[in-house]
Amino acid sequence: ALHVLFRDKSIAALTDLSVRDFSANLQKLKLVGRERDIARDLLAELAARTAFLSDVGLGYLQLNRAAPTLSGGEAQRIRLAAQLGSNLQGVCYVLDEPTIGLHPRDNVALLSTLDKLRAKGNTLVVVEHDEDTIRRADFVIDLGPGAGTRGGHVVAQGTATELARSGTSATGRCLAAPLQHSRARRRIIDRETPMID
Repeated sequence: ALHVLFRDKSIAALTDLSVRDFSANLQKLKLVGRERDIARDLLAELAARTAFLSDVGLGYLQLNRAAPTLSGGEAQRIRLAAQLGSNLQGVCYVLDEPTIGLHPRDNVALLSTLDKLRAKGNTLVVVEHDEDTIRRADFVIDLGPGAGTRGGHVVAQGTATELARSGTSATGRCLAAPLQHSRARRRIIDRETPMID
């Protein structure tokens, strides 16, 4: 199979690309005549699938990445991308911290993807601690008051704004007044600073 080349590239060379690079190559591809007729539907499907993967923040993954090497969040987002392409309606999706490990830029893209799924008439139940995700939710259920055996009770429920007004919800307190990180002065490092040679 590696001796069969398309535009001087084997299937191994193509699958060695990241989703983002493969998508860029697809956009540059110019086919004419019989080639265009044969590949028309295939190219449309490949473009859609790679777009869905990019939308859920997986543009950096190589196409030949083995499934067992994916993190739980990556595997979950791949399944989410597949659902985006299926155009199903009336489905209830349960997601467990889909934003974990995402760059803030990819987080925005993922939340937009979740909005698209909801707009198709689906229900999304998301277990999440990310502030942006909580603020964009239609309805929030805050469980607590503590973790593990000290929790499991509904502490507050409603919109993010309603939670922020709740006096019993730790999540609501953080939404009302986000934690301020200390702005300590940068440590000066010069020739006198101890270091390992």
